[in-house]
Amino acid sequence: MSDMSGTSYDSKCPLCAGQMMCSSDWKPYDCVCGECVDCGFCYHTEESQLTLEEVNDVRVNYELEPLTELRKQKDELI
Repeated sequence: MSDMSGTSYDSKCPLCAGQMMCSSDWKPYDCVCGECVDCGFCYHTEESQLTLEEVNDVRVNYELEPLTELRKQKDELI
């Protein structure tokens, strides 16, 4: 039994149909990445922070009430 929280796999590059080396992980949150070893195309999960206005724009799409302030974040990932 393995403690791995993700997997690695090969895929076809959407730009050149070459070989992509891909991986996904779900700890501490969903992350994916891929690198084409033929044309160099790559993608990866990137962290960022939404502003209060951006969060409220998303909440409108889900028919949720707007926030007046963002929830305080912990210093470390849960």
